Amino acid sequence: MTRIAVEGQATRTHPAERGTVNLHVAFSGTLRNDVVDQVARTHTILVEQARAHVSAGAAEKWDSDSVHSYVYDDRVRSSQAGGKQRVRRFRASARLSVTFRDFEALSTWLADIMDVDGVEINRISWDLTDETRKTLLAEARVEAAEETAVRAQSYADALGLGPVAPVAIYEAGLRGGGNGGNAPMYAMRASAGDYGAAGGAEVELQPRDIDVDVTLSADYEAGVPAEG
Repeated sequence: MTRIAVEGQATRTHPAERGTVNLHVAFSGTLRNDVVDQVARTHTILVEQARAHVSAGAAEKWDSDSVHSYVYDDRVRSSQAGGKQRVRRFRASARLSVTFRDFEALSTWLADIMDVDGVEINRISWDLTDETRKTLLAEARVEAAEETAVRAQSYADALGLGPVAPVAIYEAGLRGGGNGGNAPMYAMRASAGDYGAAGGAEVELQPRDIDVDVTLSADYEAGVPAEG
């Protein structure tokens, strides 16, 4: 028997279904209480808006799990001595992420908050629902497995080995042995672009389609070449 090792790949592409905006609220100043109060007030307003979007069904969820504060020294020019003097400053910040299912509502909200003092829009990440991702992965797995069978049979036909039979199939990274080949691709990968929001009164969003990839490797066996 002859063993034939092959690889199969498949990709499914689907428009983004969720958009998560990541916000950073930060203020700094010479008075600790003022800085903390500014962050707290602004963050509270954003959280209330996020909750309203979730209640209205435009957003799926919101999350805020990061709050920081620290002290630092800033060197500023002194008008009296002509040099620089050290000034103690305080900085506080908080993060907020909101996952939208309604991209029009997301666009409108971004336009509303872009000019709010202390608010920075870090990025927007696009994704699929779990249900859609599972469906696409299932389809891609079938196609990738079928490709391994077609490729193995093509090699067997070229060598006159007859029909092939599957022996083993591996998702990427699961084949052991280390045969010195190329590093395996991820068996399942979903990628989406991250988009930062630019300045202006309006925000036009063009989420990139999302690819769901599957890479498999498989071993097949074929019979002894027919005697001629």
